[in-house]
Amino acid sequence: MFLFDLLRNDAQRHPEKPAAIFPDARATFAELNEHSDRVAAALAERGVGPGDRVAILCDNDLASLTYFWGILKAGAQSVDMPTLAGREVLQGVLDEAAPKAIVIDAKQLAKHGGSADGGHGLRLPELVFTVASEAAVGDAERSVTTLESILSGAAGKTPDPAVSADDVAMIVYTSGTTGRPNGVMLSHTNFVANLQASNELMGLSADDSILVVVPLYYIHGRMQLLMHAMIGGTVVFSGGFTFPAKVHAELVDSKVTGFSGVPYHFKQLLDRSKIASRPPPSLRYVLVTGGALSPSSLHKLSEALPDVGIHLAYGQTEAAPRITWIGPDELFVKEGSVGRALPNVRLEILGPNEEPVGPGVVGEVAAGGPNIMKGYVSGDERELGKIDDQGRLRTGDLGRLDEDGHLFLVGRSSEMIKSAGERIFPQEIEDVLHRHPAVQEVAVIGLPDEILGERVVAYIIPHEGQQPTRVELKAHCLEAMPFVRVPKEFVLVGELPQTASGKVSRSKLKAQVLAAQEQD
Repeated sequence: MFLFDLLRNDAQRHPEKPAAIFPDARATFAELNEHSDRVAAALAERGVGPGDRVAILCDNDLASLTYFWGILKAGAQSVDMPTLAGREVLQGVLDEAAPKAIVIDAKQLAKHGGSADGGHGLRLPELVFTVASEAAVGDAERSVTTLESILSGAAGKTPDPAVSADDVAMIVYTSGTTGRPNGVMLSHTNFVANLQASNELMGLSADDSILVVVPLYYIHGRMQLLMHAMIGGTVVFSGGFTFPAKVHAELVDSKVTGFSGVPYHFKQLLDRSKIASRPPPSLRYVLVTGGALSPSSLHKLSEALPDVGIHLAYGQTEAAPRITWIGPDELFVKEGSVGRALPNVRLEILGPNEEPVGPGVVGEVAAGGPNIMKGYVSGDERELGKIDDQGRLRTGDLGRLDEDGHLFLVGRSSEMIKSAGERIFPQEIEDVLHRHPAVQEVAVIGLPDEILGERVVAYIIPHEGQQPTRVELKAHCLEAMPFVRVPKEFVLVGELPQTASGKVSRSKLKAQVLAAQEQD
């Protein structure tokens, strides 16, 4: 099966049903299918086909969604570009992926459109597809095509591309604001295997719909779109997550049955909206991904939404993206678990000799199966140690399996703290501190120490009006862990650095602290 078959099947089964609803536009499955057929024909007429790449630099809107489906139907590969990234990162993506064409919206075009030799903007491909009816793209002679002209012109022949299900369908970049992003090449098969397993485990059907609050260039956003395309469900796009109270209102008014977010989204909804006092009446399930909510936050979410099933998934972009899942029946029975491996995923914990270890032993989480990426665009997935000689995805996460196959994560291998000869996992300490009533958010890192090697330091965002003392925080930790693991310092802060997807970043925090210490 190909990803574009999902939309074609929906157009046959549910032609008049809304496929996508945006704040300012909507389309039925039949309309989205017909319009994306026209896009595919326009791409083919301009020489874009199997093996070619088309970059997408757009905010969430109906036009960019139409282009996305059209790119897949042409047999080409979509390259999602992070709109919030700086010009240097974006140019790095363009240089590495070398797309034959780009889809760029009016805002990004005004911000980044430059001359052919770079000028003050990005060096764009020769083929440029835009959303606006008229668009200036600098002084360079360049082919410019608008969606308006594609949809208003004569319909071309929809291509029947010579592609296989194992060919690359999408390239998703793993980061986009700092550091060197990695372009993850994912095939139709990678996604379809994951979509089928995820939908079956969650019991989703054509009666379901979802509110999307994340950009589509995140694998999280694409996954929500594709999961519902597979079942013929409607995808409602939020105006953004700047104001949690507004998102709560969207959940109520849109009557969606589902919502998916990273821990940040759920914490904000719990703390800054009235979701607990006014649960969305149509909401049937929520999915937490991109990191696990602390046990205390999960209980708080369950209390706020007593009639809503809570699901939790763990994975990485390189796994398209799901590796494990746990549902409402086991979530609080196996507290702290991120679930069992998906039916088509082989999950292993690898010890120091890179061989699988038994239950209860901590090691690196590795995964194999039809969902594992084709590789990085750069081709250095093996040099980076991401794919090993057995074709396993090396996640870099540390965890253990219990006797029932449930995975419990203990942290990143790169973030493990070695203090006084002890191997200490930040997440274990963070989970304990999250249970303190005055703690809203926490990040634990190891800092250089002449005696201990590294000392454990906890940075805490307290709940509003709370000022927990070192004495009470230390006493709280001592009730749950040995003295050697108790933080030596507790630092109260107003905010913690986050990744682009809203997860607290220990690595950024450590870099900031060390940089500040050097300046002192």
